[in-house]
Amino acid sequence: MSHDSSYKKFFSRADMVESLVRDFISSDLADELDFKTLEPMPTAFQKHGQTERRSDLIWRLQWRDGSSCLLAIILEFQSTIDKKMLCRLMEYATLFLEQTLDDDKSKGLALPKILPIVLYNGAKPWSAPCVYGELSERERLAYERGIWDFKYHLIDIRHLEESLVDKAKGISAWIFRFERAANVQEMERLWRVMFRALKNPAYENLRQEIIMWLETCILPVRKISGAKIIVERLKEEEKMTVVTPEMEDWTLPYINQGIKQGRAEGEARGRAEGRLEGKLEGERIGRNEGIAEKAAQVIRQMIAEGFEDNLIARLVSVPLSDVEKLRP
Repeated sequence: MSHDSSYKKFFSRADMVESLVRDFISSDLADELDFKTLEPMPTAFQKHGQTERRSDLIWRLQWRDGSSCLLAIILEFQSTIDKKMLCRLMEYATLFLEQTLDDDKSKGLALPKILPIVLYNGAKPWSAPCVYGELSERERLAYERGIWDFKYHLIDIRHLEESLVDKAKGISAWIFRFERAANVQEMERLWRVMFRALKNPAYENLRQEIIMWLETCILPVRKISGAKIIVERLKEEEKMTVVTPEMEDWTLPYINQGIKQGRAEGEARGRAEGRLEGKLEGERIGRNEGIAEKAAQVIRQMIAEGFEDNLIARLVSVPLSDVEKLRP
């Protein structure tokens, strides 16, 4: 499965498209749109005697205010930088508008507005122009202000601001988090957190598609050792019908280990003192110390792997100040 076909599958889901617009384009724009009316549109365009042109995905939807002018979202998926992307999207937009004018069902309606979006997952930052005016080598003169100022929205997945991805609540952000993961350990942890967030049966197919995508596209390209073992482990967990405590929070096994260690230390201290009160008090102290130490180990490991303080505090359920104290 290629990057392109994987993303087409992911964003053939209406809820994925909505989360993309809401989290990474504009929440204000998303509030004005009626995503329940999303419908996929034909992506192949061909005029007589001309070569067929095909975009990746096109969705069309209505505005909440009932306007007769619809919105068309043109999605393009890139793993390499295409210097002609602006021209390609201008062509797709023009062909789509012409197709709309020729469509009997659309007669009487205003021409739809166009929202072009490029999702790019390459290692190098995107360098192709996103605005038509950027193609000009000289400054635009006063009489040039009427030029068609076509622009597409670029989502450079590997180079997005960490805070933007961190605060995103929609399901599209999970795909981006896997793309940005530094190593296989981080991917495995992300999976467990995602499993908790997307454990609803409605997301079962999506979880399976993500596993296949990791196995065929992400892990081979990254050339990560131990990738096969990780994929098999994820497949086994996906088959489970009950979400275990370990899968509720990937930090829990570390905390439980600390509890057991602390309890054993507390019991030993109580036995040495020969008093029941000493045993109970020792168990309580040892338990708390064990939890704190294991939590600190988890926090230090997440810091070493590049997690932000706010995200660590939320995942480990500790005050932000505790995370900051452990940062070197």
